[in-house]
Amino acid sequence: MNYKFSLANGSTFDFELEKGDIVVDCGANIGIFTDLFQKLGAVVYAFEPNPYAFSVLNERFDKNNSVILKKQAVSTSKRKGIQKFFFHKEHEKNKIEYSQGSSLLSEKPNVNEEDYVDVEVIDFSEFVNNLDGNIKILKIDIEGAEVELVHDLIDKNLIQNIPYVFVETHDLKISDLREETDRLRKRIKENNLNNIRLDWI
Repeated sequence: MNYKFSLANGSTFDFELEKGDIVVDCGANIGIFTDLFQKLGAVVYAFEPNPYAFSVLNERFDKNNSVILKKQAVSTSKRKGIQKFFFHKEHEKNKIEYSQGSSLLSEKPNVNEEDYVDVEVIDFSEFVNNLDGNIKILKIDIEGAEVELVHDLIDKNLIQNIPYVFVETHDLKISDLREETDRLRKRIKENNLNNIRLDWI
């Protein structure tokens, strides 16, 4: 089936999805897109390390056989293991509302370096390699850690065969990411990786 949906910023996404196709939602938060994809018949792997957002995910999908919940952050082998996960500066005002801004990156301007929780970080390439089936849609919204992960997936020839890859970038908010994000854009263009979109915002 062919589908189209629009985001608040005006971006329009076209994709094909059949019942039983695999979708991986990295940075699922409270499950807005996890819910969308599972309602379309997909099997969704939902990764969310923020404990407060994950509690909502668990309430919504714990008994849903089409959703596999992963209370983990995704990254490369460099970050694999237990890492600090920094909460948004406004976290104490509303732990669910501000769960979207939490990050593995302490340099992210809107996080509090002294307010964090230890989380499990997996090597996402290992997950992809060990997955029983092919990913149809990969959504990556991991609050500044996307560029490193996408580079790694390209290096290991794991992203090229995923038909739809939707990525949110944070170079406009995190100046340290601008040079590397530009390099990623150039690499995607030079390698004709038309399956990767970096405008999931």
